[in-house]
Amino acid sequence: MNDRVHFKDIPKTSALFLDYLHRFSNLAAFFPFPYALDLFRKEALAGVSLPHRQQLCQILERQNRTFGAGARTLENLGKLRKANCFAVVTGQQAGLFTGPAYTVYKALTAVKLAAHYACRGMNVVPIFWMATEDHDLAEADHTYTIDNDSRLQLFRYASGPEAAARPVGKIRFTQAIEPCLRQFLEALPNSEFKVEIESRLSASYRQDRTFADGFGETLSYLFPNYGLILVDPQDEQLRRLVAPFFEKILLDTDRYRSMIRQCSDELIAAGYHAQVAVEEESTGLFFEDEEKRRALTRDGSGAIKVKGTPHRLTVDQFRQTLHECPWKFSPNVLFRPLIQDLLLPTLACVAGPSELAYLAQIGPLYEEFGRKPPIVFPRFSVSVIERKIGKILEKYQLGFTDAFLGSEALIQKVVEQNLDRSLAERFTALEQEFGRQLANLEPVLKAVDPTLADALRTTQQKVQYQVAHLRTKFVHAETRNQETMTKQIEKALAILYPLKTLQERRINIFYFLARYGMDFLARLYEQIDLTDPDHRLFFVS
Repeated sequence: MNDRVHFKDIPKTSALFLDYLHRFSNLAAFFPFPYALDLFRKEALAGVSLPHRQQLCQILERQNRTFGAGARTLENLGKLRKANCFAVVTGQQAGLFTGPAYTVYKALTAVKLAAHYACRGMNVVPIFWMATEDHDLAEADHTYTIDNDSRLQLFRYASGPEAAARPVGKIRFTQAIEPCLRQFLEALPNSEFKVEIESRLSASYRQDRTFADGFGETLSYLFPNYGLILVDPQDEQLRRLVAPFFEKILLDTDRYRSMIRQCSDELIAAGYHAQVAVEEESTGLFFEDEEKRRALTRDGSGAIKVKGTPHRLTVDQFRQTLHECPWKFSPNVLFRPLIQDLLLPTLACVAGPSELAYLAQIGPLYEEFGRKPPIVFPRFSVSVIERKIGKILEKYQLGFTDAFLGSEALIQKVVEQNLDRSLAERFTALEQEFGRQLANLEPVLKAVDPTLADALRTTQQKVQYQVAHLRTKFVHAETRNQETMTKQIEKALAILYPLKTLQERRINIFYFLARYGMDFLARLYEQIDLTDPDHRLFFVS
């Protein structure tokens, strides 16, 4: 079996992402730099000033020590203090128990890309932006694993209704985290590695800890030898550093909104999609009070309004609140990458398909703030094919992409092609023969009465339906007789294409770490080929 899958063969892959990977010239108007490894953009970074660098590093050192950073991370923080040091940045929501596996794949890609630049003589460190200010709790409060019966299992932290209004990173766990963690751990494969995993997760995911605490400490545990620097943007001192950018965004909001809309219109005209719709009067900023986070809007009169409330602010009131309480402000999904890259000395960012689409909409904003957009590098994408799953695929002569057919169609294919080929061929021959014979009747019937042609077509459709129905009944009967085969196919689908999406978007990394040990991350790191952007199949035993 080939160990790579072209993204064009993977369902739901956007045209924008495909062109970015393989036909970059089509998108050159939206991204100034391709992600080619031989691209050396030192000149794009020359003269970039980061006056807050020392304050930034002090804050990040405090944060990373709190998360339990390893010696390599602290060493990289020392490098970051120097004016000639740049960063490869990636990030993700603070998902439960780190969320889907691609969160870890992003971090590994950033580490490897930073190492690549370092080999070319640049001082570069990997940074992970923990999206703790995100408010979409429904995306962060759950995770999946494969249980000991090879079934996909969902684990969701049951938060109270008050949590939905708060940034995910600030939500404190109640006692409900304990049964959730216990059930998750019980579902992981039994092995000698499980004791260490249980100890680590139990220390980070417990009552009164936050999503940010658990996520940051767990990432530090996973990457002690990789020098990965974590950033928690909710930090009040960090918010003070970005407050001037918030002020500029809000005061020039009409112009920035117009630029984003123009970029979005150009994307659509070029045959792509705009990932985020820009609402009328949107400023791109949110304001958080004691109740919840609310969008800040600005109408033609210049008034600044807190959406969903009667509150209105003058520009002076906004400036005063921003000066006194900068932590109450946060960017929306479009402005977040810009804020990140204004705060950090970003050379390149590692992004998934959706993030890449966001960045296509905001490219011109960087010039407004005196910066160049980063090189956008696609994250490592991989499906882990365990030996037991590989044997199932081999036994039934299936390829990885057959998983995209879905359970019923895949079982039908296996029944017809592997269990009774002769009968399947006879069904196909029967359908073809009916088609030929009925087609031969058409000119004869038309000559007698032209309206009989419609009756013929109706008859043909009914015959085809009945033959297909009989064929389906045969498959179902054969499937009942092949219970072992059905279970094996469903077992393979549960891990290869869970809930009709790629494995990396559902299954938690601790499923693999419990089975293969912490060295599994090093094995994944070796699999990353920065010259090949397509989906990788990693066969393990």
